Amino acid sequence: MSSPRLALVLLALLAAAAPAGAAERRWVPVSGPSVVTFGATHPLGDFTGRSGAVAGEIRADPEDLRRPVSGWVAVPVTSLTTGLEGRDRDLWSLLAAPGHPDIRFTVGRVEASFPTVADRADVLLTIGGTLRVRGVERDVTLLGRVRQQDSRLWVRGEGEVRLTWFGITPPSRFFLAVGDLVRVAFDVLLAPGD
Repeated sequence: MSSPRLALVLLALLAAAAPAGAAERRWVPVSGPSVVTFGATHPLGDFTGRSGAVAGEIRADPEDLRRPVSGWVAVPVTSLTTGLEGRDRDLWSLLAAPGHPDIRFTVGRVEASFPTVADRADVLLTIGGTLRVRGVERDVTLLGRVRQQDSRLWVRGEGEVRLTWFGITPPSRFFLAVGDLVRVAFDVLLAPGD
């Protein structure tokens, strides 16, 4: 077979292997239902915090999750609240809010348990990426799930990080330190952004 003919055959095979109608789309968090939370431990009582000010954009094809997924999600440090104003101010100071106003997760890779997002069952996800806190970046892996909800994608999951990964010494109160390990979680509704 001649080279031009071989090239045409290969091109035809590649085109046939590509899913019909596959298209990467831009998705953005919906204000209101999208939240990021964290849980920390302290000997005098564990506490949680949250932010509903989720921003970002994700590029993905929900009809073919084998294709690359990219994007980022961020929350302003000063949007994190714990229910106590003094603790909130301490948290913002600890996270160096004036110089590093947001916490950002940049998606590096996504592995899915099933190639297509559906509305009746969750697709399990392993999400690898880079988390930036206080200007320090660390590779982290989060476990999540996605489901179609009308024309939107509902993505939620969790993982664990250590304060010391980001150069943060766990703060003390009454000579008792906050635990180094912090559980982070996200519950984000993504709408088409195009």
